[in-house]
Amino acid sequence: MRDYFTVYLLILFMSLGTAYSESHHPQDFLKSIDGAKDEGEQIYNHYCVNCHAQKPLISLGAPRIGVEGDWKLRLKQGFDVLFLHTDEGFNAMPPRGGCFECTDRQLALALISMVPKEAQKSLLSELRDHKKYK
Repeated sequence: MRDYFTVYLLILFMSLGTAYSESHHPQDFLKSIDGAKDEGEQIYNHYCVNCHAQKPLISLGAPRIGVEGDWKLRLKQGFDVLFLHTDEGFNAMPPRGGCFECTDRQLALALISMVPKEAQKSLLSELRDHKKYK
């Protein structure tokens, strides 16, 4: 009986995995928002919100969107360090925040959308001047 249950679970998980892979098309989502005024915010809402919301579903100590105290020391490190941590992953965060299909520019826009409003303008200016994120 136990062997039947194990086989049943295996078939169930394989079916769910196949169904998910057939319905999950991040490239289509990213292409549909490319160049949108709120592109960074949309990426945040799709990939980052679970850990970076002001009241995160997964509370692992990630800096929360718009919370100045969470970002103050991080912003002092400079945008390149912040982006490096986003790109490579940091502590519990996976590399690229789990958005492996995102371009560097898209990751940068998502990151900028999370920092307090006062810091966003200078970071956007820095982003425009930086060849890496084009």
